[in-house]
Amino acid sequence: MTASADKDKSDKPRRPGRPRGKKPGTANREQLIDIALALFARDGIARVSLNAIAREAGVTPAMLHYYFNSREALVEELLEARFMPLCDRIGAVFLQHADNPVSAFTGMAQVLADMAGKHPWFAPLWMHEMIGEVPVLRQQMNARFGEESYRQMLDRIAGWQAAGKLNPGLTPELVFPTLISLVLMPFSRARSDARIQGISAERIVSHALAMMNQGIRG
Repeated sequence: MTASADKDKSDKPRRPGRPRGKKPGTANREQLIDIALALFARDGIARVSLNAIAREAGVTPAMLHYYFNSREALVEELLEARFMPLCDRIGAVFLQHADNPVSAFTGMAQVLADMAGKHPWFAPLWMHEMIGEVPVLRQQMNARFGEESYRQMLDRIAGWQAAGKLNPGLTPELVFPTLISLVLMPFSRARSDARIQGISAERIVSHALAMMNQGIRG
């Protein structure tokens, strides 16, 4: 086999699971988090045990417990290291456009699509946690952000409505879930629905904004 053939083979995307070239029992902390994220995105956090992650990684449960004392500790780690930095990007866009809801929601849609494209686990995991019966990650995020931050977000939306910048018929509590679902649902479904796999991120964003446009502009 030629060197170029070897390179082509190495460049092919790998399915979630034990890192290629690693012997059982040698996965490190970051690789275990990657494997956990893939399983959580596929099945939802509530349905994935530490033993299931250990089996997928090809390590013993004892080794997984060496890194993470419990599933709750693992969820806290991935929330801190992987999920919150992405959520902070979304929040930053919202804060940067305090006087313009159209720019704020347009920027948020673009950031969501960018993150979903770069991190295959992001869209399905978020959708699992938004609509799942046991939303482990959403509960953790709500506790972290707190009621005050949530109320400030709603107050800004209500302020836009009072100023005539946002359709007063919108329900503030539903604005973000609606936008997020419009953008992330296609990315999540593309994993199992061949009919939408060829739709580009640009078209997904354009579609989401077109669906919300009347409501955003009032």
